Amino acid sequence: MKLLIIIPTYNEIDNIIKIIKSIFENIPNDAAILIVDDNSPDGTAQAAEKISAEYPDRLYILNRPGKQGLAAAYLAGFSWGWDKWDVFLEIDADFSHDPKYIPAILEQIQIYDVIICSRNIKGGGVEGWTITRNLISKGGSLYSRFVLGCPIHDLTGGFNMWRKSALEKINLSSIISKGYSFQIEMKYKAYRAGCSIKEIPIIFTDRKHGKSKMSKKIFIEALFNIWKIRNTDKPGLAEFFKFAVTGGLGTITNLVIFFLFADFLDFNEIHVSIGCFLIAATQNYFINHLWSFRRTIKNKSLSIKKWSLFIGASLLGLLINIIVMKLLLIYFDLPFKFIAQAFGIAAGMIVNFILSKFLVFGSGKCCKLT
Repeated sequence: MKLLIIIPTYNEIDNIIKIIKSIFENIPNDAAILIVDDNSPDGTAQAAEKISAEYPDRLYILNRPGKQGLAAAYLAGFSWGWDKWDVFLEIDADFSHDPKYIPAILEQIQIYDVIICSRNIKGGGVEGWTITRNLISKGGSLYSRFVLGCPIHDLTGGFNMWRKSALEKINLSSIISKGYSFQIEMKYKAYRAGCSIKEIPIIFTDRKHGKSKMSKKIFIEALFNIWKIRNTDKPGLAEFFKFAVTGGLGTITNLVIFFLFADFLDFNEIHVSIGCFLIAATQNYFINHLWSFRRTIKNKSLSIKKWSLFIGASLLGLLINIIVMKLLLIYFDLPFKFIAQAFGIAAGMIVNFILSKFLVFGSGKCCKLT
């Protein structure tokens, strides 16, 4: 497999020559380097061009008109090398990613689709960072893992190797990240696409020359972008979350009325449950129409037809509600009847969501929920 190393640069004049020479000492003779430079004012691209004659057909410079961000740089690099190279390595120019690890990465890429150089597994670590910066980095990875439900330990690291086939599975045109969250999105989508992924330990060393491109603004922006990444990949989850909130409001309405009439006034629980259902279902229809399914609904206007369909969909949920409630009341000695009702509501809500999404508020076409 032919390897292309992509190095995004902006004002790396102090590092660029050294990193190029160091990388060439650690890669096969048929591998090449592509410098993607965002018109560095310090002459980074020009410095690389001066030594390109030393590495004929192995050192390339892609000049861009201005600073466009990390994601755009890597995507441009992938596109530039797409037809000629089979494997791509992302690496920083500041020696925080030591080229000495490249032979080990190349060995593993023969087996796996994606190799992640990890600071957060046994044998990995960071040198030169303050405790605060280290905690922020590890916290960012843990936060990302939690939100995305992704088992990769170092989601934020930028020292990674990709097979072309893995990038095809990811579908690079679907990437929405512009900066720091780019690496998180790439790895998450590789995981979701079923790519084989291997993390290998590295020691990350803080840069000795030049200025870091990371800022508080970029980091905070990335934390919010993680939710966009999840919702883009799993739109059904966002809708279900809103549907659940709406259902929660309806549940409060339902339980308050049920408690008053079934427990306090001792009315028949079946009759009360039906009355609670009609009131809460109507409330939920309005909220779901205006909020939960607002992005996917075709006909934006409220209508009796859609309300009727929602009531019909909710009736099946009500049936599940009643069955679960009665079974709990029969087989368990509960202190209050409304506890059984709460479990019945939860079971009915799942059925209600599926029917509401595809029958009431959707296009009518069934699709896979992820």
